[in-house]
Amino acid sequence: MYNQRSSYSSPTVLGIDERFERVLCYVLGWITGLIFLIIERRNAAVRRHAYQSVVVFGTLSVIGLILTILGGLAGIPILGFFLGIGLGILGFILGLITLIAWVLFMVLAFMSPETFIGNRRELM
Repeated sequence: MYNQRSSYSSPTVLGIDERFERVLCYVLGWITGLIFLIIERRNAAVRRHAYQSVVVFGTLSVIGLILTILGGLAGIPILGFFLGIGLGILGFILGLITLIAWVLFMVLAFMSPETFIGNRRELM
């Protein structure tokens, strides 16, 4: 009786455990977040994680794209040298932030004890 763990997982469109679906929202960054945002209609917690994935990793991708475009200016003599160093450091920091956020969000999505059933918040 005490060793049995009840599942508070609400139904999902794919029919797999909500906990795994929340993690899948982050696997390929904003791409899987967008996929789950489109297909998941039943589970509010999965939709929230999918939306978070799209916003966070979409923003980081746009910032990375901007840094890449600005990196094309590194061909300018003297100024380009310093610009290239600065953009390289910023690119490294952005990549590190992205990696840390990716791992952290997947771990937290899996370990999160809260699920949303209807409009009530239930704890495991």
